[in-house]
Amino acid sequence: MRIDIISLAVTAVLLAMPLADGHSQAGHTEPKASSFPSCTDNLSSVSIPRGPHGLFAILFPGMKINAKATEYLLHNPVVCGANFYLVWNRIDKGPGASPRYDFSGVEQEMEPWIKAGKEVNLITWAVGYGGKVQVTPDYVFKQAQSVTCQNGGQVPVFWDKGFMDNYQRFMKEIVQHFGSNPAVGYIRFGLGIGGETYPVCMYALRDKGFTPQIWRKYLFDMLDYEASLNSPKTLMVGINTFGEPPNIDFVDAVAERAVRDKIAIGSQALSMDDPQSDKSGEPCAVDWCHVFREANGKVPLELQTLEETNPDRSGKVGSMVDLLPFALGLHTQVFEIYTQDWLVAYDPEDPNYARYHEEYQRAYESAAKIVGGR
Repeated sequence: MRIDIISLAVTAVLLAMPLADGHSQAGHTEPKASSFPSCTDNLSSVSIPRGPHGLFAILFPGMKINAKATEYLLHNPVVCGANFYLVWNRIDKGPGASPRYDFSGVEQEMEPWIKAGKEVNLITWAVGYGGKVQVTPDYVFKQAQSVTCQNGGQVPVFWDKGFMDNYQRFMKEIVQHFGSNPAVGYIRFGLGIGGETYPVCMYALRDKGFTPQIWRKYLFDMLDYEASLNSPKTLMVGINTFGEPPNIDFVDAVAERAVRDKIAIGSQALSMDDPQSDKSGEPCAVDWCHVFREANGKVPLELQTLEETNPDRSGKVGSMVDLLPFALGLHTQVFEIYTQDWLVAYDPEDPNYARYHEEYQRAYESAAKIVGGR
């Protein structure tokens, strides 16, 4: 497999573009909203013109850096909006509570972004990362089997009816609550760890019957349920592989099911290994390059880097300057970007700002000319 011709063409266009409104390497002024097509318009420059598109800030729950995002990104027209997290046990008070579901906390976090005219996307966590903070409600563990492991803490047996029924009820409530909110762009339901489909505590789950076939059926059942909700908002799934070696056929099958169910596809594993693998004919991480080529024009496609980038091009992830053109060439129209990477471009106090802010600004602003800004 070789890199698409379109990828090379996009790279050339981005490198040739001036910074918005006459920016030069000598200095930078704030870009104007008129420099970019709108995040909320139907854009012919993306594969699904009516689908969500743009560059978004990741606001993980409870992170101090989120205040920096509000300071430097809230009124930046390159930034279409931000991702907020629906942590299950913070919202669902249990079957005996009235009201059972309380979205006021996350809505308070969203409010300044909505008032600023930004879009907000919602990522639902049924299980958290690292195992230090429980995300699944206590009442679920009384109704479903569970296991424990270092990476996930106490984790429900996902395919247990006690988990699936309650989580599906939460999904339905989310769609009903936010489906008519014009500020919401898309909703990504985590089906494994965090907002993804990775089977956290996989080895412990084997004692409860975990097999690739059971995990596949669970994911298919959940995707089909999402489709049955007829959500007014785009729903999204984050694809993952697992096993050694990773089972590529598995993730391709999940992606095919998502396309069938008209659910957008995302990956949270973008790194500089991907263009190198793609060029050599090897699969990208979680096979997203192949998946995106196959799904192009069928559902919106989203990417997030594996972790924050390295502006000096060191490490596994590399620089956003190289990653954005490659991802755009593979039809990505939604980018979930770590706040740390936004601050490289727009926060003069960031340690990487002095050396790298011009090239990061250029990368973001050039991408916004394709996927939109506000």
